[in-house]
Amino acid sequence: MQQGARLKGLDDFKWIAAALVVAIHTSPLESINETADFLLTRVLARLAVPFFLMVTGYFVLYGAYAAGDSAKIRRFLFKLLCLYLATTLLYLPVRLYQFLGEWTLYRNIAPMELLLQAGRAFFFDGTYYHLWYLPAVVLGLILVWGGLSILGRTRTFLCAWLLYLIGLFGDSYYGVTAQIPLLNSLYEVIFKISSHTRNGLFFAPLFLLLGYEVAVRTQLQAGPDSQSDENGSIRKESALFFFGTLLLMCGEGLGLHILRLQRHDSMYLLLPFCMQGLFALLLSCKGIWSKTQDFNTKAQWKAFYEKGPMLLYCLHPAVILILRGFVKVTGFRFMLTISPLYYLIVLGGSLCLVYICIRIRGVYESVGERKKHF
Repeated sequence: MQQGARLKGLDDFKWIAAALVVAIHTSPLESINETADFLLTRVLARLAVPFFLMVTGYFVLYGAYAAGDSAKIRRFLFKLLCLYLATTLLYLPVRLYQFLGEWTLYRNIAPMELLLQAGRAFFFDGTYYHLWYLPAVVLGLILVWGGLSILGRTRTFLCAWLLYLIGLFGDSYYGVTAQIPLLNSLYEVIFKISSHTRNGLFFAPLFLLLGYEVAVRTQLQAGPDSQSDENGSIRKESALFFFGTLLLMCGEGLGLHILRLQRHDSMYLLLPFCMQGLFALLLSCKGIWSKTQDFNTKAQWKAFYEKGPMLLYCLHPAVILILRGFVKVTGFRFMLTISPLYYLIVLGGSLCLVYICIRIRGVYESVGERKKHF
């Protein structure tokens, strides 16, 4: 995959996607209008995680599979697992505190049941509420790589769609499933293994493959730059398709919410189509920051730009915890009850924390470079 593709809108949108994830966990419009907040956090913000999955499919999965380089996938999975373990250790004190606080609920549970819950948390639900994404990518990549190797593109894609539809009826359309006793019993078995169908089995494979398919089409068209033309017709068509499907998905989400059919709200029937439109639109756009030469020559800002979105994703719950502790000590409740302010404080604090981490990483690397010269 050509590096020039990274100079499009994909890297820039990572920041928007990360900010949308923060919005999911802070509900910026809750104190203003609940319907508007639902549309923002439970519909629009649901573009964020599929986008990250498609980027992984576009660059990592396609780059490795096209070259027949399974070692690249293994290295990527190893890095993800290291990040998952490191972030798990970061939030481990909080999890232990929660466990001790809920000890009365756990003390009568059999050891095997506790072990099952721990395994479910680590492999599916995430060791902290936002970390489900990391094991989902790991499992999704393993399944998709195996599917492509054994079944081929078409059959793997059909299987991924089937898994997504199964997951859909355990998520936003669960109210339909719950009315059918046999299906309800089957989903209860699934929920014993994973709390949600939004995981690496039902959710991740389809979006990884969608990103992979975009990369395949891009290469067949002789490179990413061929997707843009002088008249911008591709951009207009992509924008029309994206905003059209997004509008329909808003209607889908609101309808399901009003009818109280949702068990969760991460999976919509129109979401994969919406993501295809968004990804095509971003590929037809030139990046804002990424095309600034001076920006790219400053190593620390370049690292902040490239590594920041994932760090923002991982670290923002820590800022939420710090803020809640601060409010508990000071009594400044308005910082939590005024939802736009709450969101901005968490987002701003998270960006500061990300910058600090990047600076520490830069200092550590500089020390390592100096040692090499001695």
